[in-house]
Amino acid sequence: MSEIKSEKYKIPTSLRPLLEAVARETIRAQPDDVVAFGKLFFDLLTEHQKDSDEDVISDNIAYGMFRMDLQQRFKLMSSKRGNYRPASPQDIAATKIQAIFRGHQVRSHPEKFGLDSDILRRRSSDRLSKMDNKKDVKRHSIGGYSLENSETPEDRAATKIQAQLRGFLARKNVTAMKEKNENAATKIQAHIRGFLTRKRLGEEGLLSPSRSRSSLQSHKSDDIN
Repeated sequence: MSEIKSEKYKIPTSLRPLLEAVARETIRAQPDDVVAFGKLFFDLLTEHQKDSDEDVISDNIAYGMFRMDLQQRFKLMSSKRGNYRPASPQDIAATKIQAIFRGHQVRSHPEKFGLDSDILRRRSSDRLSKMDNKKDVKRHSIGGYSLENSETPEDRAATKIQAQLRGFLARKNVTAMKEKNENAATKIQAHIRGFLTRKRLGEEGLLSPSRSRSSLQSHKSDDIN
Protein backbone atom coordinates (compact mmCIF):
# COMPACT_ATOMS: atom_id res chain seq x y z
CA MET A 1 0.00 0.00 0.00
CA SER A 2 2.84 2.41 0.85
CA GLU A 3 4.53 1.63 -2.50
CA ILE A 4 1.37 2.67 -4.37
CA LYS A 5 1.24 5.99 -2.48
CA SER A 6 4.92 6.68 -3.15
CA GLU A 7 4.38 6.16 -6.89
CA LYS A 8 1.26 8.37 -6.86
CA TYR A 9 2.99 11.27 -5.08
CA LYS A 10 6.38 11.11 -6.72
CA ILE A 11 8.51 14.19 -5.94
CA PRO A 12 9.96 15.90 -9.05
CA THR A 13 13.74 15.84 -9.12
CA SER A 14 13.94 19.59 -9.73
CA LEU A 15 11.73 20.48 -6.74
CA ARG A 16 14.34 20.06 -4.04
CA PRO A 17 17.04 22.33 -5.59
CA LEU A 18 14.33 24.90 -6.36
CA LEU A 19 13.09 24.96 -2.77
CA GLU A 20 16.66 25.11 -1.49
CA ALA A 21 17.36 28.09 -3.76
CA VAL A 22 14.24 29.92 -2.57
CA ALA A 23 15.12 29.29 1.06
CA ARG A 24 18.77 30.24 0.58
CA GLU A 25 18.02 33.55 -1.15
CA THR A 26 15.25 34.40 1.32
CA ILE A 27 17.59 33.86 4.27
CA ARG A 28 20.31 35.88 2.54
CA ALA A 29 17.99 38.81 1.75
CA GLN A 30 16.08 38.80 5.07
CA PRO A 31 12.95 40.43 3.53
CA ASP A 32 10.17 41.90 5.67
CA ASP A 33 7.59 40.61 3.20
CA VAL A 34 8.49 37.02 2.37
CA VAL A 35 5.54 36.61 -0.02
CA ALA A 36 6.56 39.66 -2.08
CA PHE A 37 10.15 38.41 -2.17
CA GLY A 38 8.94 34.98 -3.27
CA LYS A 39 6.94 36.55 -6.10
CA LEU A 40 10.00 38.54 -7.15
CA PHE A 41 12.12 35.38 -7.05
CA PHE A 42 9.82 33.38 -9.33
CA ASP A 43 9.12 36.30 -11.70
CA LEU A 44 12.83 36.83 -12.28
CA LEU A 45 13.49 33.10 -12.49
CA THR A 46 10.86 32.81 -15.23
CA GLU A 47 12.46 35.68 -17.19
CA HIS A 48 15.95 34.16 -16.96
CA GLN A 49 14.73 30.68 -17.81
CA LYS A 50 13.17 31.97 -21.05
CA ASP A 51 16.55 33.29 -22.19
CA SER A 52 18.62 30.29 -21.11
CA ASP A 53 19.01 26.86 -22.68
CA GLU A 54 20.28 25.51 -19.36
CA ASP A 55 18.38 25.01 -16.11
CA VAL A 56 18.99 28.26 -14.24
CA ILE A 57 18.92 26.63 -10.80
CA SER A 58 21.44 23.89 -11.59
CA ASP A 59 23.74 25.85 -13.93
CA ASN A 60 26.37 27.82 -12.00
CA ILE A 61 26.78 30.62 -14.54
CA ALA A 62 23.06 31.11 -15.18
CA TYR A 63 22.27 31.00 -11.47
CA GLY A 64 25.01 33.53 -10.68
CA MET A 65 23.50 35.98 -13.17
CA PHE A 66 20.02 35.33 -11.79
CA ARG A 67 21.17 35.88 -8.20
CA MET A 68 22.82 39.22 -9.04
CA ASP A 69 19.64 40.41 -10.77
CA LEU A 70 17.57 39.23 -7.83
CA GLN A 71 19.70 41.19 -5.37
CA GLN A 72 19.54 44.34 -7.49
CA ARG A 73 15.78 44.11 -7.96
CA PHE A 74 15.26 43.40 -4.26
CA LYS A 75 17.26 46.54 -3.35
CA LEU A 76 15.02 48.53 -5.69
CA MET A 77 11.93 46.98 -4.16
CA SER A 78 13.17 47.69 -0.64
CA SER A 79 13.96 51.31 -1.46
CA LYS A 80 10.32 51.78 -2.48
CA ARG A 81 9.17 50.35 0.86
CA GLY A 82 7.81 47.17 -0.57
CA ASN A 83 5.73 48.80 -3.29
CA TYR A 84 6.74 46.26 -5.89
CA ARG A 85 5.65 47.04 -9.42
CA PRO A 86 5.67 44.61 -12.34
CA ALA A 87 8.73 44.93 -14.51
CA SER A 88 8.23 47.20 -17.52
CA PRO A 89 9.52 46.23 -20.97
CA GLN A 90 12.44 48.65 -20.42
CA ASP A 91 13.30 46.97 -17.10
CA ILE A 92 13.21 43.52 -18.68
CA ALA A 93 15.31 44.69 -21.63
CA ALA A 94 17.86 46.30 -19.30
CA THR A 95 18.02 43.08 -17.28
CA LYS A 96 18.68 41.08 -20.44
CA ILE A 97 21.46 43.43 -21.55
CA GLN A 98 23.05 43.32 -18.09
CA ALA A 99 22.89 39.53 -18.11
CA ILE A 100 24.51 39.42 -21.56
CA PHE A 101 27.29 41.74 -20.39
CA ARG A 102 27.93 39.70 -17.26
CA GLY A 103 27.92 36.53 -19.34
CA HIS A 104 30.55 38.11 -21.58
CA GLN A 105 32.67 38.90 -18.51
CA VAL A 106 32.36 35.32 -17.25
CA ARG A 107 33.30 33.88 -20.65
CA SER A 108 36.25 36.27 -21.00
CA HIS A 109 37.69 35.51 -17.54
CA PRO A 110 36.22 32.19 -16.33
CA GLU A 111 39.10 31.60 -13.93
CA LYS A 112 37.97 34.58 -11.81
CA PHE A 113 34.66 32.80 -11.22
CA GLY A 114 36.20 29.40 -10.50
CA LEU A 115 35.05 27.87 -13.79
CA ASP A 116 36.76 25.56 -16.26
CA SER A 117 37.55 27.51 -19.45
CA ASP A 118 37.34 24.42 -21.71
CA ILE A 119 33.91 23.42 -20.42
CA LEU A 120 32.69 26.99 -20.71
CA ARG A 121 34.00 27.25 -24.28
CA ARG A 122 32.18 24.08 -25.34
CA ARG A 123 28.99 25.24 -23.66
CA SER A 124 29.16 28.61 -25.43
CA SER A 125 29.71 26.90 -28.78
CA ASP A 126 26.68 24.67 -28.24
CA ARG A 127 24.57 27.66 -27.24
CA LEU A 128 25.58 29.62 -30.34
CA SER A 129 24.63 26.73 -32.61
CA LYS A 130 21.22 26.50 -30.93
CA MET A 131 20.71 30.25 -31.40
CA ASP A 132 21.56 29.92 -35.11
CA ASN A 133 18.96 27.16 -35.44
CA LYS A 134 16.35 29.38 -33.78
CA LYS A 135 17.15 32.20 -36.22
CA ASP A 136 16.70 29.85 -39.16
CA VAL A 137 13.29 28.81 -37.85
CA LYS A 138 12.19 32.43 -37.37
CA ARG A 139 13.02 33.29 -40.98
CA HIS A 140 10.30 30.96 -42.25
CA SER A 141 6.70 32.03 -42.62
CA ILE A 142 3.85 29.98 -41.19
CA GLY A 143 0.46 30.39 -42.81
CA GLY A 144 1.50 33.65 -44.46
CA TYR A 145 2.62 35.10 -41.11
CA SER A 146 6.28 35.97 -40.71
CA LEU A 147 7.71 35.08 -37.30
CA GLU A 148 10.63 37.42 -37.92
CA ASN A 149 8.38 40.48 -37.58
CA SER A 150 6.61 39.31 -34.40
CA GLU A 151 8.60 41.44 -31.96
CA THR A 152 7.49 41.68 -28.35
CA PRO A 153 7.56 44.94 -26.35
CA GLU A 154 10.66 43.61 -24.57
CA ASP A 155 12.42 43.08 -27.91
CA ARG A 156 11.58 46.59 -29.08
CA ALA A 157 12.75 48.08 -25.77
CA ALA A 158 16.00 46.12 -25.94
CA THR A 159 16.56 47.31 -29.52
CA LYS A 160 15.97 50.92 -28.45
CA ILE A 161 18.42 50.65 -25.52
CA GLN A 162 21.04 48.99 -27.71
CA ALA A 163 20.65 51.76 -30.33
CA GLN A 164 21.09 54.43 -27.66
CA LEU A 165 24.20 52.66 -26.34
CA ARG A 166 25.69 52.34 -29.83
CA GLY A 167 24.96 56.02 -30.48
CA PHE A 168 26.68 57.04 -27.25
CA LEU A 169 29.76 54.95 -28.05
CA ALA A 170 29.87 56.31 -31.61
CA ARG A 171 29.65 59.92 -30.42
CA LYS A 172 32.35 59.26 -27.83
CA ASN A 173 34.61 57.78 -30.50
CA VAL A 174 34.00 60.70 -32.88
CA THR A 175 34.78 63.21 -30.12
CA ALA A 176 38.04 61.44 -29.27
CA MET A 177 39.08 61.33 -32.94
CA LYS A 178 38.20 65.01 -33.38
CA GLU A 179 40.32 66.02 -30.38
CA LYS A 180 43.21 63.92 -31.65
CA ASN A 181 43.02 65.49 -35.12
CA GLU A 182 42.80 69.01 -33.65
CA ASN A 183 45.88 68.40 -31.50
CA ALA A 184 47.79 67.07 -34.50
CA ALA A 185 46.74 70.06 -36.63
CA THR A 186 47.84 72.48 -33.90
CA LYS A 187 51.28 70.85 -33.72
CA ILE A 188 51.68 70.94 -37.51
CA GLN A 189 50.66 74.61 -37.67
CA ALA A 190 53.09 75.52 -34.89
CA HIS A 191 55.88 73.65 -36.65
CA ILE A 192 55.18 75.41 -39.96
CA ARG A 193 55.01 78.86 -38.33
CA GLY A 194 58.32 78.22 -36.57
CA PHE A 195 59.95 77.11 -39.81
CA LEU A 196 58.68 80.15 -41.74
CA THR A 197 59.79 82.50 -38.96
CA ARG A 198 63.28 81.03 -38.87
CA LYS A 199 63.50 81.16 -42.66
CA ARG A 200 62.46 84.84 -42.75
CA LEU A 201 64.93 85.74 -40.00
CA GLY A 202 67.66 83.91 -41.86
CA GLU A 203 66.92 85.78 -45.07
CA GLU A 204 66.98 89.12 -43.21
CA GLY A 205 70.31 88.24 -41.60
CA LEU A 206 68.85 88.23 -38.11
CA LEU A 207 69.59 84.54 -37.64
CA SER A 208 73.08 83.07 -37.81
CA PRO A 209 73.73 80.99 -40.97
CA SER A 210 74.61 77.90 -38.94
CA ARG A 211 71.28 78.01 -37.06
CA SER A 212 69.42 78.72 -40.29
CA ARG A 213 71.01 75.73 -42.05
CA SER A 214 70.41 73.47 -39.05
CA SER A 215 66.78 74.49 -38.86
CA LEU A 216 66.31 73.86 -42.59
CA GLN A 217 68.01 70.47 -42.34
CA SER A 218 65.88 69.61 -39.33
CA HIS A 219 62.75 70.55 -41.24
CA LYS A 220 63.79 68.44 -44.23
CA SER A 221 64.50 65.46 -42.03
CA ASP A 222 61.06 65.87 -40.44
CA ASP A 223 59.49 65.93 -43.90
CA ILE A 224 61.32 62.74 -44.85
CA ASN A 225 60.15 61.01 -41.66
